[in-house]
Amino acid sequence: MKKLTLYTLMFATLFKMHATKYYLSLSGNDANAGTSSAAPWLTITKLNTVTYAAGDSVFFKCGDVFRGNVIVNQGGNTGARVVFTSYGSGSKPIISGAEAVSNWTLSGPATYGTIYQATFTQTPTQFFANDKEQELARFPNSHQYLTLNSSTTTNLYDASLVSVGTATINNSKICIHTRQWCWEKTGVSSVNSNTITFTGPVTLSGLPNYGYFLYDNLLHLDTIKEWKYDGGTQKINYIVPAGQTPTVLTCEASTYSNGIQIGSNASYITITGLAFEKQTNSGVLISASTNRYIKIDNCSFARQYNYGVNDHGRYNEISNSYFREVGGIAIFVNTGALKSTIHHNTFRSIGLVRNDGIGLQINSTAIMDAYADSCYIHHNDIDSAGYCGISVDGAYNTIERNVVKNAMMCNNDGAAYKSFGPASHHNSYLNNFAIGSNGVTEGTFMPDFLTPGIYFDFSVYSCQVKNNTIYNHNGRGIFQNAGNYGTTISGNVVYGSDVCIDLNGTIAQTVAITGMTIKRNSLFALNNTAYLIKQIDGVNNTFNMGYIDSNYLFNPYNAAKIAVRLTGSVSTSYSFAAWQGTGFDLQSKKSFVNWVSPTNNSTLVTNMTDNVNTYTLNGLYLDLDSNNVCNSVILQPYTSKVLINTLQTCVSGIHENSFDENILIYPNPASNQLFIEINSTDIQINSISISDVTGKVIKSEVVNSQKKSIFTGDLSNGLYLISLTDKTGNRSTKKIIINN
Repeated sequence: MKKLTLYTLMFATLFKMHATKYYLSLSGNDANAGTSSAAPWLTITKLNTVTYAAGDSVFFKCGDVFRGNVIVNQGGNTGARVVFTSYGSGSKPIISGAEAVSNWTLSGPATYGTIYQATFTQTPTQFFANDKEQELARFPNSHQYLTLNSSTTTNLYDASLVSVGTATINNSKICIHTRQWCWEKTGVSSVNSNTITFTGPVTLSGLPNYGYFLYDNLLHLDTIKEWKYDGGTQKINYIVPAGQTPTVLTCEASTYSNGIQIGSNASYITITGLAFEKQTNSGVLISASTNRYIKIDNCSFARQYNYGVNDHGRYNEISNSYFREVGGIAIFVNTGALKSTIHHNTFRSIGLVRNDGIGLQINSTAIMDAYADSCYIHHNDIDSAGYCGISVDGAYNTIERNVVKNAMMCNNDGAAYKSFGPASHHNSYLNNFAIGSNGVTEGTFMPDFLTPGIYFDFSVYSCQVKNNTIYNHNGRGIFQNAGNYGTTISGNVVYGSDVCIDLNGTIAQTVAITGMTIKRNSLFALNNTAYLIKQIDGVNNTFNMGYIDSNYLFNPYNAAKIAVRLTGSVSTSYSFAAWQGTGFDLQSKKSFVNWVSPTNNSTLVTNMTDNVNTYTLNGLYLDLDSNNVCNSVILQPYTSKVLINTLQTCVSGIHENSFDENILIYPNPASNQLFIEINSTDIQINSISISDVTGKVIKSEVVNSQKKSIFTGDLSNGLYLISLTDKTGNRSTKKIIINN
């Protein structure tokens, strides 16, 4: 073993001694040697003549923009990787998939502006002005839709098409909202009366009354910031506001497919410190399962049409990188990939243009694992995605300590976190946050889906959903669809969803949910129509779904709506006691507070860091076990806690502990009468008050003896606070339960 290690080090040293460094700069020249910063090359075309050897490095100069597609067909080895990086100072060097557009000429007026034209010899996928993607001409205009009456995978029927006109339809592309969860793309092959035949099939037949739009036809060009390329004249047509001109704008059109394209025989490659922009396909394409140990670190990806990173390889790592405005999927881990690690990346505005990207059911997702196993996805920060934040199909994957905010901005049937189908099993979703990913119903008809925070869709099994937090989320918190089994859902906080945990949710299920373990979850309703648990068993109505117990079931607004079951068309609501009567949640805890909207004296404290943090509270709070939490709370990494504000301050003086010692308050729970006995002459209590947990004083009495009784038979059942004030003004508070 020692000899092997020695030989490895010797070979690694030998590779490094013979390794070559290549330099590129906009001040360079392809006639240079290219092997020093003093004599760099100019173009990617020249770089693509290199045959790489283990240990070689390529340096792009900071602050420069290099246009083209880097082809890498050779890699390194365990001791000597091939590295692509930067040199110099300033911003990251950009590998751009776009070429500049200039020499604009005035074409003529448009409805809302002026049309300009510029010659461009390649067919572009996207057009940018001042680094912002402009809208490819469409009909009807943005956020408006035509409505289909019926559809197959090869055509659609729309009774209103006659009024549109064949010229507007022919030679167009078409984007159809075939289902709540996807927008699909194809082309128009022909139009006959009110029927459009597609150039290629879509995967799903569109639903009646769903929306679609036409695009990429010169007749659609009628609104400012729209553009269209005319292949016949090789001109880009662009509308700017009246009185303005594109000559003062920085205009670009995307033409190159990939920033760096790694061939099937290349492994052990590091890409670091580079920026990728405006590619028609991918910023980085890892093309085959034979690509191993590719590392992408500290890079940025922006405005790729399909993918930021398209990964077909194995044992690859993508870390510390920034993805923004990617049209399709920011990171796509393909079927056949294995053990990818994706961590500490930031994602913003992914898949928000409906007809950008690959135009399939998985489009517009920030991180998509398409049946790749044993991946580790952690510490990613996602804000704004058209479809899912993180979608993981496959087995033995771990999704941990991620934050997804504002997913589902173009679709409705998906989730912040999602797994699908029987190939998805033994996945672990741990300590993640799902925030405000409520779904968008634009282009749908009578949408009936409550978008979940975490969604296991059809026959997912043997997974873990532990210690996650879902809040500011109106639909379902955690949704388990038909056929799921053997999953553990524990320690999660669902704060404010319309249904906190939904088991199936559809009458049309054909396979029962079984073998679930649902325990120690904190489920908290924030309105009087919400349910904490929902069950549907359309197979046999036995509701034998597994073990459900030791949860916190808090609905302060409607005690009759703890759970709901649907049997056929009949919906049955359950109070806490009635729900326990079904055999579930026998050791669970119900709400000890009751409020009327808009009152909400609860708060959610969150820690989305890797540190144990202390948070200031400013007053006396109660946790869901009725324990006092005074002025501050300690949270473990990537956890949260629901607290109840008593609207009282934490005071000095007699502490609650001094009650296991000098003052007795009994019985607790109390029924009709509560007794206070003072067993020390050093303590002189002056007054006693009883308040609800909002701080409202219900009773107040003067104390003139060492033993005092208080009538409590007129109090509603629940949790109260009894406060004792001594003659010097010191006060102490204890929790009591009234159970008349």
